[in-house]
Amino acid sequence: MKAIVRPPRKCASFTVENTISFQCLHQAVRTRSSPFAKATPPRPTTARLPYTQVITEPSASSPPALSILDFPTLFRSYLISAVSCTPFILNPSLRLLSLLTHSTSPLLRHNRILHFILKKTLYKHFCAGETPSEVKRTIAELKARGFKGAIVAYAKEIVLDEQTTVKNCRADEARDVRTWKNGVLETIKLTERGDYAALKFSGAGLSIMQQLINKSAPSAAISQANDEICECAKFKGVKLLFDAEQHAVQDGIDQWTLDLQRKYNRGAEAVVYGTYQAYLRSVPATLALHLTIARREGFTLGVKLVRGAYLASDPRHLFWATKEGTDNAYDGIAESLMSKQWNRVLSPGEPDVMGQLAFPNVEVVLATHSHESVRKVISIRQEQIRWGGQRISLAYAQLMGMADEVSCELVQAGQQSDGMWEAKTEKPQAYKYLVWGTVPECLKYLLRRAEENRDALARAKDGRAALGKELRRRLLRL
Repeated sequence: MKAIVRPPRKCASFTVENTISFQCLHQAVRTRSSPFAKATPPRPTTARLPYTQVITEPSASSPPALSILDFPTLFRSYLISAVSCTPFILNPSLRLLSLLTHSTSPLLRHNRILHFILKKTLYKHFCAGETPSEVKRTIAELKARGFKGAIVAYAKEIVLDEQTTVKNCRADEARDVRTWKNGVLETIKLTERGDYAALKFSGAGLSIMQQLINKSAPSAAISQANDEICECAKFKGVKLLFDAEQHAVQDGIDQWTLDLQRKYNRGAEAVVYGTYQAYLRSVPATLALHLTIARREGFTLGVKLVRGAYLASDPRHLFWATKEGTDNAYDGIAESLMSKQWNRVLSPGEPDVMGQLAFPNVEVVLATHSHESVRKVISIRQEQIRWGGQRISLAYAQLMGMADEVSCELVQAGQQSDGMWEAKTEKPQAYKYLVWGTVPECLKYLLRRAEENRDALARAKDGRAALGKELRRRLLRL
């Protein structure tokens, strides 16, 4: 009997239908090449995972990403975006907010009418609440919309300016540190396992600021508070993000945070994360040094990557000369961390002979309002899934009240991924960064958000257009 020779079965080729697709972000995975033109990571050599289901383009009836927002939030977002795009309204508003922020007059600081107006407008849009019950309600609303979790931060901080000095500080350090510690511990109580708590060392008072400026070892009071905070977070399964601050104190913050990572990031997961601001020219070298230290000493490096928020207060020469320079630094660092490989932006502080210098274990919070940066990382992650490559622990984060068009698309992507039986696709873990505290405590934070909207006018216009389109869709449906 003559044997029948069957031709080998062909594997399904990789096309756009094999990738997860959603509104804007699906465009990021249309190409097999890396999205970074100047530093392409080598293709993993492991066998690629088979796709178990063909994922098609969303139908025309798919709801827009911004449809997950309730109408009051959508309408308020549109109004604030419109103001941010209108300089003759925004500029006097910023001057008024700056006056309120820096004033010590009881007439302004404790004015009930101003308090009411602020709380119902800017505060409600950007902040989570003044009391634990208000914050818990805000977090519950976010999770009900589909967010993986929340990054919750206590608003108390100090921002240095010409009127603020820490020399010869006579502050009661023990009292200030205790108040700050209690606020952070209360923040951790508001979170659940899988959430993040963010904190600023400057909230611990002027004495701590002086130690950070001097790059001193932490005093007994702040050291004990740090340990208590870290132990509490570790016990509850919550991760700590130590936020970046002004350049005058950042070197001290980096050192303190790295010491805490040495102590608490020895397990399978990171507990402590440091924050790296890509708009600083020094950050690639700083992060490369920290990665090298983590590899040598055997701990996981927790990285929160941001572009930066202190343009108005830090010396201009510290930054990249152009926005393109900041974008290239941010995206290059993100690519290196995603692939766990050095590149032209993030290179080791010692010779990497034949590419043998290993990358340490790393966990990342990608904090960005840029659609393009998110798409690039989504593309890398999808490529890693395609070829069976190892992926790092990653969360995406945007500030509450900002970049909702980015956040909602990430949420929608996760929801679509949930509905795909055994589909091997990237499921983004989307978080919102929430600040809580009294209205006066949150004024410095609100001022930075307003200034950020002014400085990112092009992005604000894109956001306003997306919000306006969704608003019109709902009004025309009535």
